[in-house]
Amino acid sequence: MNETYDVVVGGSGMGGSTTATILANEGLDVLLIEAGTHPRFTIGEALLPQSSMWMWIVGEYFGVPEVQNLSDVNSVIDEITHSCGIKHSIGFTYHERDRPFSGEYGHQLIPPSLPFYSEGHFVREHVDHYLVRTATDYGATYVDETRITDVEISDDEVTVVTDRGTTTAEFFVDATGSNSVLAEKLGYRENAPELETDSRAIFTHVEGLEPFDDLLADENLPNQSNRLHDGTLHHVFDGGWMWIIPFDNFDRSKATNASVGLVLDRTKYPLDESMSAEEEFYQIVSAFPDVERHLEPVEAVRPWTRTRRLQRALGRSSGHRHYLTNNTYGFVDPLYSHGLINTFESIFLSTTLLLEAFEDEDFSAERFERIDELHRKQLLDADFTIATAYKAMGDFEVWNAWTQMWLGQILFHDLYIQRHCFKYFASERLDEFDRLLEETCPGERAPFVAEKVEMYRTIGDALDAYVADEIPPAEAAEAILEELRCAKWLPKHVYEWGDERARHVDFSDPELVGALLEWGMTDSPTHIREGLFDFDVPEMT
Repeated sequence: MNETYDVVVGGSGMGGSTTATILANEGLDVLLIEAGTHPRFTIGEALLPQSSMWMWIVGEYFGVPEVQNLSDVNSVIDEITHSCGIKHSIGFTYHERDRPFSGEYGHQLIPPSLPFYSEGHFVREHVDHYLVRTATDYGATYVDETRITDVEISDDEVTVVTDRGTTTAEFFVDATGSNSVLAEKLGYRENAPELETDSRAIFTHVEGLEPFDDLLADENLPNQSNRLHDGTLHHVFDGGWMWIIPFDNFDRSKATNASVGLVLDRTKYPLDESMSAEEEFYQIVSAFPDVERHLEPVEAVRPWTRTRRLQRALGRSSGHRHYLTNNTYGFVDPLYSHGLINTFESIFLSTTLLLEAFEDEDFSAERFERIDELHRKQLLDADFTIATAYKAMGDFEVWNAWTQMWLGQILFHDLYIQRHCFKYFASERLDEFDRLLEETCPGERAPFVAEKVEMYRTIGDALDAYVADEIPPAEAAEAILEELRCAKWLPKHVYEWGDERARHVDFSDPELVGALLEWGMTDSPTHIREGLFDFDVPEMT
């Protein structure tokens, strides 16, 4: 490797490699340093519509079509790996101890047949390796098995010390994750926000997983256009949840395995070190008969991983001649799959700011303060949502009401980001996406956000009272449902928000999507119509 570069990127996960690719494509001399080697195992395997949208936006905005390949499951198979599942369903099945699953305790969302809703399940070792190769194809220099031992930042340059030598650069991007040498050196672990979520995980990859749908009687099935197995399934119970992410549920995939992980509230499930990770996993699962039955035929095909507390945060993530990626700054919990959305939101903003800094030859700390604002808001928003979900898991009535709330806000946030894509398709002007750069966090200016925030405040108060045993679960559930019934920004003819009997919604039905769009463009409140549905309706496939 050379002695001098424009930018050194430490860490070659999705954030680091994509950043290196963009910078190299813009003509900068980039060094990408990896402490380990690829391919390597990691989690963060399930996409959401917004993840796909952001991958597409980043690829389009910076002229890197290889990144856009991540946004569509067929492109992943064609260009990246033959091992990739589909995510054409988001399912939640709620389980009570020592009782079989009842279909009344399930929820399923089927996404629409619109652009960016062809989401995937990533075998991350293949996807991450692809992104490293992409970075080198665009001209970045890549070295692995190279550990960063020190980073010195002066007024005029950055010096990166590794166990293989020393390199200088104009700028350092820290994508090294939780063990950041720079964060430790600069005292960034101080003044970090305190996170309410308190969870740990046990996970592995398995062979032999059968669809959960096949285990259920007809009356317990959602009976929609897709199976629960055709996407990410969440088994939920008081104090935790389990992800089921199959990689073999796509007819074009050659994979035969699945990702399985148990995530636990540490106050209800403290770590039991008297057992191995596998023993503890199955000891917990044994309390839920149909979850145990679902996992009975599987065999682990990689070592079990058991974590301590997942949550971590730093006090800041940028300064003179450096910034940290969002995953180096902090992490909450994999529930609701925020991680990849946050990663690509962060890439979009941070690389834009860095390229502007190179144009102006100004790398002062002030130029990058917006990265701190973004990362802090991402982290705190995720913490509130996930901590609230854990509170709701204590009783199905409460969980049912909360899940309706989550469904409404995620649907409309998806539409807000997709609206910018539709406007770009109509205008062919990249500056349609610049409006997203004007927000502290993309989506904060969506026209329903003020009402959502007020609703969250009321719901949060009700759940806090429920957790403190000040009100019964039925009262907490009713408080949430009443908020949903009164919300004018939620179209009740599309999904019966606020009705305790509402469970599933199948947006693969063009008539249902058409009803949503017609309401949005004609009958929705004025601020929703003008700020969310002001785009040309695309043809649905």
